[in-house]
Amino acid sequence: MSRRVLIAEDDRIVAYLLEQVLVDAGYTVLVAQDGMEAIEHLQAGADRFGMAVLDLVMPRADGAAVLGVIATVCPTLPVILSSGYAEDYVRSRIGDAPIVAFLAKPWRPEALLEIVGRVLGPGTPT
Repeated sequence: MSRRVLIAEDDRIVAYLLEQVLVDAGYTVLVAQDGMEAIEHLQAGADRFGMAVLDLVMPRADGAAVLGVIATVCPTLPVILSSGYAEDYVRSRIGDAPIVAFLAKPWRPEALLEIVGRVLGPGTPT
């Protein structure tokens, strides 16, 4: 399984923090600044990724739209969905789309690393 994580997050500060936490823990990261960019990366080669971390609310295509593409092109890709909305509301927006975890904003680095490590194995700090 690839140790590369696709991050789809339109808030540049949150995207930067996600990237830094994961890179510092030894993972390879590709950041998409909105849902459409994430979809383009997935369609270009979803097998390059071992996991995706998606924001729910993004311009051009939201997290639910990205989940729809994942279900088609790479249905076994583990997904962490992140949002400032309550988990119940988020799950009502995405329907039956499979996600491995919900990461509530604001999140702590330890929570992110615990979820990613559970799926991809621990990183090798750089």
